[in-house]
Amino acid sequence: MKKLSLSLVTSSILLSMLLTPVHTETVQAKEVENTVDLTKKLNKIKKNFKKQTNNDETNELDKVIDTKEIDTKITKIESVGQLRTYLAENYPELKTDIITVKFNYSVGENNSMDLPYDFSINYNMELSPWDLNFEAAMEKHLRLIDHQDTAKEDVAKARKQLYDFIETMAKDIIEKLPNKKIIGQDRDDWYRYPNLKIDPRSRTSHSWTNYEPINMKYVWIDRPEDYNQVMRDNIQNPFSPIVIQYTRDEQQRIYYAGEWISLKYNDVKLTDFSWRKHLDEY
Repeated sequence: MKKLSLSLVTSSILLSMLLTPVHTETVQAKEVENTVDLTKKLNKIKKNFKKQTNNDETNELDKVIDTKEIDTKITKIESVGQLRTYLAENYPELKTDIITVKFNYSVGENNSMDLPYDFSINYNMELSPWDLNFEAAMEKHLRLIDHQDTAKEDVAKARKQLYDFIETMAKDIIEKLPNKKIIGQDRDDWYRYPNLKIDPRSRTSHSWTNYEPINMKYVWIDRPEDYNQVMRDNIQNPFSPIVIQYTRDEQQRIYYAGEWISLKYNDVKLTDFSWRKHLDEY
């Protein structure tokens, strides 16, 4: 049987794609899931095409139909449901040499002028092997006898992997939600007395936003690397001189964090991605 020319086959394929309802719905981005369906369909077309052509023609087809490029161009997020689905499908898990982090996303949309963001993303990180949180797992690794020779390097690498993973995810979402103010963080909420739902507590980490205050009275001062150890020393020995040198900075941090959480929608402006350390462990 005579083979069809590459240009004719390619034109037929692209024409059939344009005429199918799946393609039309994907371009309109009614559902993020349609992007996955289109990718599968294109891969099937390419697989069948390979059976009927030589390698040179198949390579040319790959240039015409680049599914990754198509995914980037046609994926558009327009709702909370689409955002959560996109995150779950594209950024579900990170495996480090120390621990595996599973991301169980929950997404909220804000319609109140009393809050500074449009969308909030909670990672709900689940660790395997289980631990209270990521930093607790890192501190545990530092204390392991079997890993004393490489423990610091292991922890530094794992931390970088996690921060890089979240930053990549954040910048991707920011690009797909133009003109939207977004906050992302791993947030854990609970009650000290859960049965009575009394004394609510929360712990946040790995916080970022793509917005910042227009005006602020106070200035954030980054905590020193040994901050947690210093605070433990302070609890054990309130007269320890090592704590005194951080007292004024700590006051500035408290004032800044308090001022930040009172910000309303029109008090902030869109910016690029930025980590927000003052929101962690607040």
